[in-house]
Amino acid sequence: MFRQEASELKQQGAIAAARDPNSTVTATDAERTLVEQTKAAGGVAFNFNPNATPEEKAAEARAVSL
Repeated sequence: MFRQEASELKQQGAIAAARDPNSTVTATDAERTLVEQTKAAGGVAFNFNPNATPEEKAAEARAVSL
């Protein structure tokens, strides 16, 4: 349980830092941290190309879940 709580705190910290205008942490940095921490905890997380179509994103998600 401790590992999950630590992961959640790290995610929350990344989000808070990205929202702070005085921080050098960007939204992209926070997103990367969220995806890494979710995967490290055994969850499924995706980081899609923002220019991909919904169909391309769906195909990528299906390919990973197979």
